[in-house]
Amino acid sequence: MKKSLLLLFLSVPLIASANVVWPSLYILSQVYCWYVMVLGLVVEFFAVKFLGKASWGKSAVIVAVMNAISALVGWILIPISGILTEFLLFPFEQGTFHLSHWIVDYVFVALVNTCIEGLSMKWIFKYSFKRVFWWLFAANAVSVALSVLVPFSNFS
Repeated sequence: MKKSLLLLFLSVPLIASANVVWPSLYILSQVYCWYVMVLGLVVEFFAVKFLGKASWGKSAVIVAVMNAISALVGWILIPISGILTEFLLFPFEQGTFHLSHWIVDYVFVALVNTCIEGLSMKWIFKYSFKRVFWWLFAANAVSVALSVLVPFSNFS
């Protein structure tokens, strides 16, 4: 029963749920713009290089792998985090477009990316999740801020 409910949930197009999770879908759509991706990869590359104390080549491999995994898994988890935001903020009777929803969605998206990428670093590259969490969160906060602040353009 649980598996069929999960499959049903995953089969619903994310666009159909846009009125519920708009901020997280906006962030998700911007994260996949090429210039936001490049800027985010650069930020995370330097974080891994200098804070993760990896070589230049290893930093590039780590960033490529963890972001590929994050892109695949995040495509599902980011909209789910938007739904979680709506449940958490529902008692306050503010609409989806209220600033509080954007802020909570921003934090959740950065947290989701950090957890996915941090666990990738732990399981594949044998980094301590506790050791990388805060600087990886800071790098993701900057990357996600770029996706929130960069408006739609003709380059996307």
